[in-house]
Amino acid sequence: MRLVTIFLLSILASVLSAQGSVRDFDLGGSAYILNEECIRLTPDIQYMSGSAWHREPIDLSKGFEMLICLVLGEKNLLGADGIVFVFHPSKLTGYRGEGMGFGGLVPSLGIEFDTYQNAHLGDPSADHLSIMPNGRMHQVQSLLGPVLLPNLEDGAKHPLRILWDPELQQLEIQLDGEQRALYEGDIVNEIFGGNSIVYWGATAATGRKSNFQDVCIKRLIYAIED
Repeated sequence: MRLVTIFLLSILASVLSAQGSVRDFDLGGSAYILNEECIRLTPDIQYMSGSAWHREPIDLSKGFEMLICLVLGEKNLLGADGIVFVFHPSKLTGYRGEGMGFGGLVPSLGIEFDTYQNAHLGDPSADHLSIMPNGRMHQVQSLLGPVLLPNLEDGAKHPLRILWDPELQQLEIQLDGEQRALYEGDIVNEIFGGNSIVYWGATAATGRKSNFQDVCIKRLIYAIED
């Protein structure tokens, strides 16, 4: 029993868990606090772009788990453009419209949830997920995807769980309780030039078509060294 207790305490000592708060984020562009849980990245207005960046950076040499919810508006065929979950050394907002507030951010890694088909970017007609490097938006440059998704523009909160295992160099993305993507790669060296300290956040944008687009913070778990 004593050995079990020591083992459990060692696990607790190696993990820092926190309930996320919208007050912990720096907002840019059109983003504003919607309520105590959610940040509205874009209102349902054309040509908007917004970002929400956590004030504290994370260390990609250590593992983490993040649980948030995405809300991608209520307009399906007439809605655009989507939300990107981003890792970047600075807290910036990229290009609006098809750039989804992520386009042009270098160096960066983006997990995009694209709700509008830009045919010239190789987008499929369905809502989709892709893992994109360095603010690039064309699907031919994706590290993984596009992965087809059910319609996300239903006004509902879609739980998003992101897990990073630095030892296996695996980035897992779960949406609505299902694994949607598992990317394996040396993110620190191949994307960030050996710099493991980056900021994380969410960006979104609208263009000729629009939707309200929100990110709601649930739980953050950071693994830390003993």
